[in-house]
Amino acid sequence: MKEERENMVSGTPFDDVFKTETEKMGHFLIPVIEMMFGIKATLAEREEMERIANERYFVDDDGLKISRKLSDSCFKIAGKYYHVECQSTEDGSILFRLAEYNVRIALDGAEQMSDGYAISIELPSSGLIKLRGFEGQDKFSEMKIIYRFSGQEIVMPVPVMNVQMFSEDDIYNNELYFLIPFYAIRYEKRFRKISDISDPEYVKIYTELKEYYGRLIEACESGIITEDDTRKLAELSKIILSHVTRKLNDELKERMVNLVGGQVLELQEDRWLKRGREEGRLEGSKSLLFSLVKDKVLDVAIASERLGESEAEFIKEMEEYYKSQKG
Repeated sequence: MKEERENMVSGTPFDDVFKTETEKMGHFLIPVIEMMFGIKATLAEREEMERIANERYFVDDDGLKISRKLSDSCFKIAGKYYHVECQSTEDGSILFRLAEYNVRIALDGAEQMSDGYAISIELPSSGLIKLRGFEGQDKFSEMKIIYRFSGQEIVMPVPVMNVQMFSEDDIYNNELYFLIPFYAIRYEKRFRKISDISDPEYVKIYTELKEYYGRLIEACESGIITEDDTRKLAELSKIILSHVTRKLNDELKERMVNLVGGQVLELQEDRWLKRGREEGRLEGSKSLLFSLVKDKVLDVAIASERLGESEAEFIKEMEEYYKSQKG
């Protein structure tokens, strides 16, 4: 599992974290959508939010049928569709991808008119979370997709949220918890210049991030963020931190990554595990750990260590558990 995490970090950690958040914590995307598109969802509308998974088949040039998953970050809120994507590099293709996703999402919700001679297709509102930027840019900028037909134009604005321009206060005070794991990206270039723990720059960044993740703990302890969501945010933050600190030596990297460990990770399932041991309900505690590992919230190495077992024993027990559940 540790090797799998390293592979994940060395591949596309930003995309992986974004997809995990949209799948496991889509409710955190609502304040982002509200700020992007200037809307305000009621409590009922938030509770009725629906994530729209979009997967379609295409035929390639050789006539072979291939499957391609388009987007899993479209949400239906108060009857309207909002599609948000994440971009970590300037590859020039994001608007083409957004346009393609938009059409596919719109076709999913297309309706035939009562006379049978027309269909109604409503394009979703699209936005972009941009993870990297340059100093001095605005918090929001705008791109456009222009649809043309027979001399007519439909101009679709695409609001762009420039994450690096959002401060610690911006994130926590505006409930933009979805952005918490991505905050450390702003330090990536500065990390590359650090070689010693006594470097004033290292001390400065360490202090800033300690305060930043400390506010996550405070939000959890005050009940603003659930313990389950706090753990997930902490694990995802560790993935990002592991990636942006990859140029540091092992000692400095471990110290920085552990900033988001400790108290943050000593949460709900830990207390349940202790309670389970005390009350003789170890099996219930194990099933909880199995679930956390299966959902990639917890590393199998950490889970097996907490049970006092080897990783091989834990994996074997987990496989047997899920086989019995299917049975």
